[in-house]
Formats: sequence, structure tokens, C-alpha cells
Amino acid sequence: MTSGVEPNLASRWFPVCRSEEAVVRHVVHTALLDRELAIWRSDDGTVNAWENRCPHRGVRLTVGTNLGNALKCRYHGWTFESGSGQCAERPAHPGEKPPALVRARTFSCVEVLGYVWTRLPGDGDDGHGDDDRGPAIGPPRPALTLRSIHVRAPAAMVVESLARDALNTPEASSVDAADPYMVHAVDPRGGRIWYFLQPVAEAETVIHAALADAPSPADRLAVLRRENHRLRAVRNAIEALTSS
Repeated sequence: MTSGVEPNLASRWFPVCRSEEAVVRHVVHTALLDRELAIWRSDDGTVNAWENRCPHRGVRLTVGTNLGNALKCRYHGWTFESGSGQCAERPAHPGEKPPALVRARTFSCVEVLGYVWTRLPGDGDDGHGDDDRGPAIGPPRPALTLRSIHVRAPAAMVVESLARDALNTPEASSVDAADPYMVHAVDPRGGRIWYFLQPVAEAETVIHAALADAPSPADRLAVLRRENHRLRAVRNAIEALTSS
């Protein structure tokens, strides 16, 4: 595990799962920049992005229990409150208030365009920056989140392949891949499509995608199938190159 991230990524927001995956009483196991994360939603709707490690003995919190207002570690039953990550209970010390310094490590977390986003700390940073409004993509709006695809390749290779594929789409009107972790494309079939990259590790990337404007209910299934086929084709082409 890394203790921090590169300075140029310290304030960078990344998607880590679809909002619909972060259901109440569940914990999502994912990773970003070689750091394992536990993503979970409390009963009041708050989404949390925590380091996937109990501060007591280092056990993964994703194997614990989402109690609705706290996460409970499976090993010794310590519980940590939603939002602050503060330890609320230690069964071996009944009636004793846990020290204020005993808490899960938390990171800034927002929901934009149907995805949960977080940022990791750099040197001297606690992961809660001055600007916690989230990624500068534009105001939230109705959108359709597409299937997320794991690719065994670095993010730089993935973004290049996504841009090339978008340009090869019949009648594609514009493609913007200036950002190393995002591609914005516009085409007659899909309208405005965002491809967001989650750099899980040096050679592992997750492609998340969303349509800026949701299709009609009658077109929804066809759109999902078409975009799923497109992302699978991109993934297969990339992995064919990396395995050759």
C-alpha cells in the first residue's frame, strides 16, 4: 500500500463505483492508486470512502458489517461512525469511551453523474482538501451510467484507445481526450458520453462511462447493449496488445 499519491494526483477526483452499487447495508470493495477502499452508504444516504483497514489490527473493513450508521469490524467488533470514522464502540472495553484519535481513515467523497468519486491524500494532506465539491464536470443532471469494465493496462493506454475508438465511430462529431483520465465524446447515436478512468494500479484500470442525458425508457436497453459492446471491444483490443 502507498502512504500517499503523486503530487499531481493529490487533489484529483476519481470515480470508484456507481452510485447504485453503494446500497444501504452493503460495503463495496475497490481500489485506487494501489490503495484499497471501502465504499459504503449509511441509512441516511451519506456515502463514505474509507481506507479498507481497521485502525485496530488492520483487518479489511469490507469483510465487516454495515450497521446503517457505522461499520463494524469483523475481527474484534469495533464500530466506526459514518462521516467522521470515529470509533464508537469497543466490545472489550464496555462503557469506556474510545479515544478521539481512534478512527478509520476517511477521504472526501461526492456523487456526480451517477458515480461515487473520491480523492486520496498527497504528502502533508489528509484527503480532505479545501475544495470538496467534486470533479469539475458540470452540474449533476439526469444520466445513464453504463457498465464498468476492468482492463489489464495502464490508464494512458486506455485513454488513447478510447479516444481512437470514439473517433472511428460513424459520424462522430467531437472527441476530447486532453485529460489523461477522461474522454468526452459526442456522436449521433449516444449523444454526449463521458468515459472516466479509475487507475486501480499501475497496470490495471477501470473504465466508467455515463451518458450526459438519459435515453427514453424504450431505448434504454438498446443503448446499454450498444455501449457495453463498445467497451468490451475496446478492452479486448487493449488486452490483445498487452498480452502479445
